[in-house]
Amino acid sequence: MATAGAGPATGKSAACAVTFGRSTLLGSHLAAALAASGHWSAVAVLDSSPAPVPLPASPHVRHHAVDLSDPARLASALAGADAVFHVDATTAAASGGDGSFLSLHRLAAEGTRRLLAACRAAGVRRVVYTGSADVVAAGARDVVNADEDSASYPDKFGNAVSELRAQVEMMVLDADGVDGMRTCVLRPSNMFGPGDSSLLRFVAVYARSPLGKFVIGGGSNISDFTYVENVAHANICAEQALCSDPASVSGKPFFVTNNEPMEIWEFMSCIMEAMGCQRPRINLPAKVLLSVALFSNVIHHRLGFQMFSTPLLHPDTIYFLSRTRIFNTSKARRLLGYYPIVSLEDGIMKTVGSFSELSDNLGFSRKQRSCGSSKADKLLGSGTAADILLWRDEKRTFSFVTVLFLLFYWFMLSDRTFVSSAAKFLLVTSLALFIHGVMPSQVFGFTVEKVTSDHFEVSQSALRNSLMCLASAWNGGIHKLRVLAEGEDWSTLLKVFAFLYSIKILLNFQFRLLMGLVLASLFIVFIVYEQCEEEIDSLVSNASGKIKWLMDRVVERLPASLKAYIS
Repeated sequence: MATAGAGPATGKSAACAVTFGRSTLLGSHLAAALAASGHWSAVAVLDSSPAPVPLPASPHVRHHAVDLSDPARLASALAGADAVFHVDATTAAASGGDGSFLSLHRLAAEGTRRLLAACRAAGVRRVVYTGSADVVAAGARDVVNADEDSASYPDKFGNAVSELRAQVEMMVLDADGVDGMRTCVLRPSNMFGPGDSSLLRFVAVYARSPLGKFVIGGGSNISDFTYVENVAHANICAEQALCSDPASVSGKPFFVTNNEPMEIWEFMSCIMEAMGCQRPRINLPAKVLLSVALFSNVIHHRLGFQMFSTPLLHPDTIYFLSRTRIFNTSKARRLLGYYPIVSLEDGIMKTVGSFSELSDNLGFSRKQRSCGSSKADKLLGSGTAADILLWRDEKRTFSFVTVLFLLFYWFMLSDRTFVSSAAKFLLVTSLALFIHGVMPSQVFGFTVEKVTSDHFEVSQSALRNSLMCLASAWNGGIHKLRVLAEGEDWSTLLKVFAFLYSIKILLNFQFRLLMGLVLASLFIVFIVYEQCEEEIDSLVSNASGKIKWLMDRVVERLPASLKAYIS
């Protein structure tokens, strides 16, 4: 926990206040850090949250159920406060509230305006606001080593949250110097930590979505992340700098990060693995997904319905996952004396260690059960075939696709007969094995691995298992025939009839066309089912219910004698 020294310029212990100290990740950690610093006689937590998180076990921390829109309650809560630490209100809105733009604007913009007025009336000397680096980084462009002078507000914000954060920033910065009050702004990048309901919730939702096995873009884009205790420490450093050197610090924004840029997909993979999910491995072109997202948004705004149910297919999300965003924190180090007190690796480990406490809030328990082994993986035996058909190793899968395509072309698409194709294939294979056998072990410095006779031998256990499978299939078929001959199992009769009718339809196609469709389906059907398992199961369940209802209606209309015979 951050324990950097902070306090009023006079040296006399005074009170401070933290907004949204119960309903936000940073607010609760910041209140604990201020209480542990020992430089404040009282830490007032201003939050009207109806469902508080546990407050720090300190006699100096007091909670005030204050709504920022209530001037009288604000004046009472800020009485005697020398500094106010204002936390981004949009993160509090993400964890509760009705989510409408009006409530968000009232909480963030109007609440900040009334808070600053109350601070001036109560004689508060210093205000430190913590927003987000997204106010200057949201959008399609990469941000590489951007500092506070080069990164400016965009002409058009991608979403309402970033625009509100920018408005609040400008309010706080414009209030600097009014009635002797000093202000500054901190801009952390991708803040996370134990109890996070923003970034971690996004990763949890992504892991549960159909996109969970895909990497958007090339996967090499880098981003800055900031552990929450470092942000709390930066607040304490900023307040101390406002005391010691207000001329250099007041009225300025500062980027705050862990100073350890990391591939965003490596960070996502670490969190997803901690949830019990596999790392995403298949790359999807960001431009293609962006086009789909933009088209979906146009359809949604023009026609009033959303093409895709997942909220992740949004342009801002694709930009966030496929762009590089790195910030220069030299200004914060030089003027605030800020350095991270918790490394990024330790922060990730602490966050991962808290997942057992967050399962109810973020739905991890459900995902851990479903991520252990998908139905498609179990259907394919959870072995080599599953790894190949589910595209878990793209190079290996692509090699098998290439070999199968060549075999399909050799045997099916060429003008030769099947017997002549098989004979020529064996001839080519034998010639290749002979040449490989007479080659030396070293050729131009490259080692030639010899193929031993063990590769062509079939073990007794493998042969016994194959024969047992054939015997089991034969016995199962005989049992089905015996059941059909007894004429009592109508369900089996309908299944056999549907199977034979499907075979009849398939025989109408050319054999080469049928084999091509089968080979193509092997590498498409299973991966699609794994990604859209819940949706497909839901459709199958609904279709089964409709068919059962239709069958019941048909049985009801049958004569009584036939109905009794069937039952």
